[in-house]
Amino acid sequence: MLRFEAALDVAAVAVKLNEEFGLGLDLGRVAFIRSRGSRSRAVARTLGTPSQWRFVLNPGVLYVVEVIAERFDHLDCAGRAWVVLHELLHIPPSMSGGLRNHSSPAFKAMNRMRRRVEAMCRDGRV
Repeated sequence: MLRFEAALDVAAVAVKLNEEFGLGLDLGRVAFIRSRGSRSRAVARTLGTPSQWRFVLNPGVLYVVEVIAERFDHLDCAGRAWVVLHELLHIPPSMSGGLRNHSSPAFKAMNRMRRRVEAMCRDGRV
């Protein structure tokens, strides 16, 4: 059975990455959740919430970042931070409700970010 819970640890990592890399995201408009029992092969995913759902459920939440516990939780610090950074890069700075795809220039710069992510983990900043 699929279960969801708040992922406060993931949100905390996202805050640090947002600051470190100057992503300029309003993370108060992003919900971070952890799923258990998913059959997905993904480690994590970012979803834009449709405007109708925002109207009915929570108008403040534009995006949902979901980590799949079975694939995410066993990763080391750098692996978890890398996955969260990847998911944050799907969210455009304008936070318009849309999502960036992997051909976006933000993803092309991702490899240059790897050393900084690893250093953040080594220094205990994540």
